[in-house]
Amino acid sequence: MKKLISVILAAMMVVLLAACGGGSKSGGAQYVFLEEEMGTESYAIGFKKGNEDLAKTVTGAVYALVKDGTYAKIGEKYPDIKDYLSLKAEDINDADIPAKGSGDPNFTFKHGFDLDYPPYSYLKDDGSVGGFDVELCQAVCEYMGWKYESVPFNWEAKDMELNAGSCDCIWSGFTKEGREDKYTWGCTYSNNVQGILVASDSGITTLADLAGKTVGVQIDTSAAEMLEDSKKELADTFGELKTYETYTVAFNDLKAGAIDAIAIDMTAGAYLISNEAAK
Repeated sequence: MKKLISVILAAMMVVLLAACGGGSKSGGAQYVFLEEEMGTESYAIGFKKGNEDLAKTVTGAVYALVKDGTYAKIGEKYPDIKDYLSLKAEDINDADIPAKGSGDPNFTFKHGFDLDYPPYSYLKDDGSVGGFDVELCQAVCEYMGWKYESVPFNWEAKDMELNAGSCDCIWSGFTKEGREDKYTWGCTYSNNVQGILVASDSGITTLADLAGKTVGVQIDTSAAEMLEDSKKELADTFGELKTYETYTVAFNDLKAGAIDAIAIDMTAGAYLISNEAAK
């Protein structure tokens, strides 16, 4: 599976960069991923520990949306992630799917998500919310007959918001690996890969080339956790590991030359590249 994800990613990045003329351009610079990866991961829906019933119901509703094609249809709107969607209709047991409209119409499902983590979740310029995870959650609420409420937050506040009851779940490109016992989990719905994003003219072509460099990462993300744990030996070679509240700010610093690289999940990085190329 990990090898398959890597192959898909490589093909996806070739198509993306070709479409963008070789990469995202900003002042003549182009942005690419190193071929070496930091690791693979899977995204799932995290609920407060013990909230088994809600996790089961939401999972069943997601399964219904896989079966009726809504899941894939939403994915088509987000080309940077559609090839990583992992749920297949043929793998789903109909007995796990709740009846459409069977939810309490007075129940408001409070969706907690990172306010700046495109293409999964983000605030638009007009103040509305968007992203694959947002649209899928809204579709779950429509299927169940629930009301939907968005609860955007800075990523490092996610546990505080969940434990305080401000939201019912964390659903925002949320990595399950390493957190298995901390939450009650709904379904795993997407795969991903952690990598390193650099300017193509930086001279950085391998992980070893990051020695002495300034590398940015969003705080409390799986990339940050990898660099503190399984990839600490790599991080120890950096000149500096600089943390950011959002990857958007980190990417702006990469464009400005304030940092040399970003440790980031490749679907989010691909979105930043394609969005920059479209400007």
